[in-house]
Amino acid sequence: MSALLLAGGLVADPATGEATRRDILIEDGRIAAIDAAGTIAGPDVERFDTWDRLILPAFVNAHTHGHANLVKGVAERWTLEASLTNGPWLGGARDPETIYLSTLLGALDMLSKGCTACFDLVYEFPRPTLEGFMAVARGYADAGMKAVLAPMVADLNLFQAIPGLLDALPDDLRETVGRFSLGGGAETIAAMDAIFAARDQLPPGISLAIAPTIPHHCSEEFLMQCVALAERYDLPIHMHIAESRLQATTARKLWGVSPVRRLADLGVLRPGFIAAHAVWLDGNDLDILAAHDCAIAHIPASNFRLGSGVAHVPPMLDRGIRVGLATDGANSSDALSMVQAVRLASYASQIFDAPRENWLASAETLRLATSGSADLLGLPQGGRMAIGASADLTLFDLSHIDFMPLTNPLNQIVTTADSAAITDVFASGRHVVADRRLTTVSPASLRERVAEAVDRLAVSLADARALAARLEPHVVAFADASRGEPLPVARYLSMEGRARA
Repeated sequence: MSALLLAGGLVADPATGEATRRDILIEDGRIAAIDAAGTIAGPDVERFDTWDRLILPAFVNAHTHGHANLVKGVAERWTLEASLTNGPWLGGARDPETIYLSTLLGALDMLSKGCTACFDLVYEFPRPTLEGFMAVARGYADAGMKAVLAPMVADLNLFQAIPGLLDALPDDLRETVGRFSLGGGAETIAAMDAIFAARDQLPPGISLAIAPTIPHHCSEEFLMQCVALAERYDLPIHMHIAESRLQATTARKLWGVSPVRRLADLGVLRPGFIAAHAVWLDGNDLDILAAHDCAIAHIPASNFRLGSGVAHVPPMLDRGIRVGLATDGANSSDALSMVQAVRLASYASQIFDAPRENWLASAETLRLATSGSADLLGLPQGGRMAIGASADLTLFDLSHIDFMPLTNPLNQIVTTADSAAITDVFASGRHVVADRRLTTVSPASLRERVAEAVDRLAVSLADARALAARLEPHVVAFADASRGEPLPVARYLSMEGRARA
């Protein structure tokens, strides 16, 4: 790869909070030099004039689900429990080619919005397959993204996992659901073992993790088998932790303690552990996560979209917990936009009853979305504006109306800009978005294939979707009835008016 000079751009560095005119030299996929504008030159250097561009380390998405890209826009007033009820058809009936297409679609979506790496919790129903997993890896590689892929697994379905939920169903639905099972956990463990054993077949830039999805959706035996796999293959563990109020109260009903305390008691927590969402956690939970050097994936768009509550990030950072920013999947954060995630994270930090010094500053929020998320993916040279860092860069158009007038560049990325202002994206020095056009795969070439896949899935999953529609109101009513269960934290604003009239 020849050397490339990004000449004279306004380089924004979240690590320092400053934006200054710089030249950036890219060699072999990395940043080889950063110096004052007009000072880097050479006979074998290709020049790319960036005087009218704001250059930011590319975004890194710390938590998403590639299987959901074919159901974008499907959720209408869904809670998390409604989403989980629909889970079997959301990820069902997928052959490897459909899995590849769904992954590729989401990867192109993220790239077009300035994100060059993600942590994908890969879901296949009822369990992962080697063929499906390799299709996911191929999708990200063909798009030009780096990715950490974690099979998202459980051995208990929603109705087995939550005490009293099955009994809350009408007799006919209870009988129908009672016949369903995810099968033996041993089969799922064997399937993951086969995937991990084949990791040498993964394309460059793709690595592995493991995601036992939710603590109470995993029997103790199954969870510890997942931990054993993580230890055998040296993998991070990524779990959904206290995402909804019902998840937090269910843990206390089952074990008498919070889900974080339960995982600590079982020996699951460790430096490679990532807690996704982490909405309904108190100070003691955060102390435990900090003591075990765990990390948190903050996912504000999904938390708002599903009405799960507002995670409180500043106390996490105050304890030294590593925090990354994420979108979640397209069924609950449909745009897959890290620009949107940045803005929502900033605003969400400001709704708590605390002095403004506790709010997330713009540079701090951007660090969560770049180097913070990169750390969760195990990319120590990702999301950074530094010599030796991976040349993953997002360029914003300074002539775009979002930057008129240009007063505070980093603050305007957080408060003003959207993806329409992004002109170019470099991934490991590769120009994957050039003048607002994807260079690896054209989205237009996928349109007909996506439509055909959606039509095919609509037919094959019609019965499963119809059953979920019948179950959904009962599951949501059960979750609503649990709102009176006491918890040590509140993550909703108090309600007056319509709901209590």
